[in-house]
Amino acid sequence: MPLISTPVAVARKAANTGVLLLAILAGSAAYGQENPTPASAVPSPLAGADGSALLPVPGMTQFYFLPRDLAPPPGLIIEMSLAPPVDIPTDPYDLAKYGRIGVDYTRVATLDGANFGLAAQALHVAHHLLFYSAGISSDINNDGMFLLTAGLAHYQTGNDAEPFVDAPFIRFRFQSSPKDIFAYSEIETTMHFRQYISGMAGLGIRVSPSVRLMGGFHHTEFVMPAEQTVQMVNGLEGIISWGM
Repeated sequence: MPLISTPVAVARKAANTGVLLLAILAGSAAYGQENPTPASAVPSPLAGADGSALLPVPGMTQFYFLPRDLAPPPGLIIEMSLAPPVDIPTDPYDLAKYGRIGVDYTRVATLDGANFGLAAQALHVAHHLLFYSAGISSDINNDGMFLLTAGLAHYQTGNDAEPFVDAPFIRFRFQSSPKDIFAYSEIETTMHFRQYISGMAGLGIRVSPSVRLMGGFHHTEFVMPAEQTVQMVNGLEGIISWGM
């Protein structure tokens, strides 16, 4: 004959079940206090499923306009610039008459912990300067912030009939910091009676780990032998640098 559960019996069974659960929980808590779990057994929030360490994920990832795969060999710098006068020519051919291209490799040798290399450049300024130079470059702090180049220049000032002259030259380039936005300046000059001197100061922005864009105001002057005058060019200069 089947048993019929009365309300009193059901209540008694529920009370017995609750007492049993409380006893199990109390026993587990007491065991945990007597036998604490070692810290090494607790999974770290920075650990993988197999317990291997994972690198923390930064809260912000740096963004660049160009991919990292286009980076040149360390120490190689290729620069192109335009430095027209205030009344900027609208014709591309005339604008190119105020251009410069330069190549530096700053890691040819190391002397007393400083990197030394080779540098060469060619530039043209309309009416009229044609300038070639090559020399030894030094990365002063081995970080690309302060570059010094010294060597020999072969250049012509004045009209096409004027002869080329050779003279020592020196060039300084300074970048304020490796941050994405920085101050930039440079100056170069020759040591000759047909002296050439040029300087630029402005700001720069890093658009990828290896590409920088710099722009600012420039001043260039050189001697015109036939006219016995000093030709001056003032205006804006833009530089694109790939490398370092």
